[in-house]
Amino acid sequence: MTTLAVCVFDLDHTLVSSPLDLVAVGREMEALIRARGVPLPAHPVRWSGPELLALIRREAPALEAEVLAIPVAHERRAMAEARLEPHARETLAALRALGLATAVWTNNDRVAAEFVLDRFGLAPHLDLVVTRDEVEHLKPDPDGLRLVRARWPDAGRIVMVGDSWVDGAAAQAGGIPFIAYRADAEELAQRGVAATASIASLLDLAAALAPEAG
Repeated sequence: MTTLAVCVFDLDHTLVSSPLDLVAVGREMEALIRARGVPLPAHPVRWSGPELLALIRREAPALEAEVLAIPVAHERRAMAEARLEPHARETLAALRALGLATAVWTNNDRVAAEFVLDRFGLAPHLDLVVTRDEVEHLKPDPDGLRLVRARWPDAGRIVMVGDSWVDGAAAQAGGIPFIAYRADAEELAQRGVAATASIASLLDLAAALAPEAG
């Protein structure tokens, strides 16, 4: 490899598994927002938590703390039941041994992220962790890439690995390839997300990265 490559991972359902149900989080946030009298425009698919938070920050910022308390509560419950995704630790170690830099970019807050990364011994295999607390806008906005690029301004290639359409949409908006890990292909299509590659196991990641990181 002649140029530095950076592999950026989502956290929930990519490096760790947990009962965090992002659809349920979004629905609970939507119900609260409607109950507070904030009108929500029609949505072609469904409102996601990050989209709702962005709307509240624009239209009703006084409600932000109350709305944000919903994902925080879900994250706190889920992190206690989190499990390591198969081959996650070995994959991170192998990528770094190959000379790639590794990062996590998650919509979770830093408390939840650091808890699971420390619990499963992933932190020593990561060069950077970007959480909700460090960004202005959540995925599917590409704002987190600003911090990744600031950390590696000379990186030749940056690749995103994640399970959700928000990961793919953020990667696309930021102009980097997206590798879908056990993602819902139908939802990716509904959201207009095109994956560079799709994998069912983290053991397949090195091969999927080869054209990008080579």
